[in-house]
Amino acid sequence: MRTILLVLLALPAAGAPETAPSSATEKELARLEGQAFASPVARRLLAATRRVPRREVRGSGLSDAIGVRGDAKPEIVFDALRLPATSEDDAELLLILNSARALLAFPLPVVEAEQAAWQKTLQFAAERGAEDPAGFGARLAKAAREGRARSEALERSAIAPRTPWEPADTPVLRLPDGVLARAGLLIHLLEADAPRFYYTLEAGTSWPRGAVRLAELEDLYALRSKEIAALKAPPEGPYATLGGRRYPAALVRAAFMLRGTGEVSRLRESLEAYDSVGLASTVLAINRWHRAVGK
Repeated sequence: MRTILLVLLALPAAGAPETAPSSATEKELARLEGQAFASPVARRLLAATRRVPRREVRGSGLSDAIGVRGDAKPEIVFDALRLPATSEDDAELLLILNSARALLAFPLPVVEAEQAAWQKTLQFAAERGAEDPAGFGARLAKAAREGRARSEALERSAIAPRTPWEPADTPVLRLPDGVLARAGLLIHLLEADAPRFYYTLEAGTSWPRGAVRLAELEDLYALRSKEIAALKAPPEGPYATLGGRRYPAALVRAAFMLRGTGEVSRLRESLEAYDSVGLASTVLAINRWHRAVGK
């Protein structure tokens, strides 16, 4: 996947003019939202993010026409130069994907939050496809068939490191550029093997060095809360020692920054057991879409 528009990652290029969405962009967004409203997931996401500021930039440097920037106070950003050239299906999926990202906004990029945002997007796509089986549903089915073929070569696309210690500056897996194509591949993987679906999202993302896994952060608090509370400053260098054990400094810095804020608990609650209860709901929506399109 191209450098993904995670919360914190979609930053406009320096000097890019920024405004409230133009009347043309507002009209296009209203049209996309109207189509998306066929999905209960979309209605809930759009209602929950109605107060999230929307900004329009030109020549933003975003890797997609719509992205999210910010942390606990996110903004949804639209590239006025790229949005008109984006297919309608891709734009609709991007609107929902980035609404989900904005809803899960966090002070740091988190692996589980991106997985949950994409899972919500796939549930939306399935619900939308079930309501429009001859249109969006058929196009999604075609993308899923193509995704099945792509999945066979997916592991072969893995970029082998030059050395075992090379930083992952680029994604390990190459995912399709088109959002509908990505959704088709991911729907196939979710149906075939949910752990592989989650791994593909993680391995297909170019994560910044400060990215963390929520589970690891929670475990660190459970094991080393006293030591974290005693820190006077965030650790420097590649490692930090707590209780005589060495930990990645990025993880300890995240724990130090977030201690006492309630952000970790808030994100865990926002994820809504996405990989168990949420996964089951997504699978049900996908099955309904299959029945609607007859495949």
